[in-house]
Amino acid sequence: MGAYIIHQLNLWGPVMRMVEAASHQALEEGKRRLREFLESSDAGRQAIAMSTGAGKHREEYEMSDLRPMNGTKPALEKEEDDL
Repeated sequence: MGAYIIHQLNLWGPVMRMVEAASHQALEEGKRRLREFLESSDAGRQAIAMSTGAGKHREEYEMSDLRPMNGTKPALEKEEDDL
């Protein structure tokens, strides 16, 4: 019944915006409560310190494609195909 009324009054846009706003607010509240819980326990504080790196330099790596851009096979693959 409710969906029929929403459809007839063309209210799907406002309903979706309200659902998105409510879910975003619930997510933020959940994050806040989790942060408070973790900060109140010793294990949680240690986990937070480890995840932030505690001032240590974090190494970052970039994944690259091993196949050349022109579509040819790398030398290793050519040798294996010849066997």
